[in-house]
Amino acid sequence: MGLRVTGYVAALLAMMMIAGGCKPSESSGGPKGPKMAGGGEVRASVETVEVERGPFAVQGDYAGEFQSDGMAELSSDIAGRVITIEANIGDKVEQGQVLAEVDATPTQQRVRELNASVMMSRASLEESRVQLGNLRSDLGRKEPLLARQMITEREIEELRSQISASEQRVAVAEATIAQNQARLASAREDLRNTKIRAPFDGLVGERYVDRGTYVSPGQTIFRVIDDSDIYVSVRIPERDAPRVQRETPVTLRVGALGSAPLQGKIHRIAPALDPATRSLRVDVVLDDESVRIRPGMYARVSMQLGSVEDAITVSSQAILRERDGTPYVWKVVDGTAHRQEIVLGLVGEQRTQVVEGLDESVSVVLRGHEKLQDGSKVRDINTNAGDDTGAKG
Repeated sequence: MGLRVTGYVAALLAMMMIAGGCKPSESSGGPKGPKMAGGGEVRASVETVEVERGPFAVQGDYAGEFQSDGMAELSSDIAGRVITIEANIGDKVEQGQVLAEVDATPTQQRVRELNASVMMSRASLEESRVQLGNLRSDLGRKEPLLARQMITEREIEELRSQISASEQRVAVAEATIAQNQARLASAREDLRNTKIRAPFDGLVGERYVDRGTYVSPGQTIFRVIDDSDIYVSVRIPERDAPRVQRETPVTLRVGALGSAPLQGKIHRIAPALDPATRSLRVDVVLDDESVRIRPGMYARVSMQLGSVEDAITVSSQAILRERDGTPYVWKVVDGTAHRQEIVLGLVGEQRTQVVEGLDESVSVVLRGHEKLQDGSKVRDINTNAGDDTGAKG
């Protein structure tokens, strides 16, 4: 019985091997790696771009607003009602010209009161000085009498005490005069400040109050602009800041003037970057002073940051960086990707100069580098797409 069962099992195994088409040679070998349908090895799909060689220039484009060093917000230093307005928007004014006046009546009254206080303090000082002089004279007459015992020591002490008190009154009177004189000077300054004057020659850019308006100290009344010193201020990002020099060529385009190119020059460069924005302030002025520019206008400012007659460049998107900042690319040679460290030169938004590490005979990976390893086989989807198109056409 046992021999019969064993025979059945052997026969069943033989039938299963025949049905599965299993061959001893196939079951004995190990895995040969990933295979494509056509029998080739699997390649990573990437998109590549060519390394280019030729003239290369980097230009920075920035937005800026025209400003003026001579721009002042004029405010009232005293509280009061505006009784006259002598200038309006667009008026040309001269330094010291009265633009408006605040009612000076309360200030004039305060000046009169303080002036009277000063006069009274002076009279009080004179009276105290006279009393002090009389007491000192009495002491001078009576001290000899003390030696002849014609007067008591107590009388001399009382006299000296009176002299000391009188000296204190003189000192207080002198301090009171100084205090009242300071108050009087402040009141007279307030009286002068009831007239709002232009701080320099310029134009009235804005008027904020009307006649009859009650203003408080510090409230803005006028804005005066000196349009003879106008510049456009731009913020240069940190990556471009090292290449900006006083002699850097500059072109401006002002939308309000039709965006025609205007030549300019760098007027000022800040000594340090703004720590909040990591940008460098650069002030630019127009070469042609006849161009009618107004503060507040916007402009596009282009700066030539550098140029090379013969440069090797690559797409800026293809450049990767290590954690320590070292730049590198994946270059493709004969269908194989290799990690290549590079040294950068001029850096632009679209393309970047490569000083060391590449030549124009290779292409680099633009997209699809996430899973690459040094020596990985790659398939360029741009090349394959071109082949497919040719086959269909």
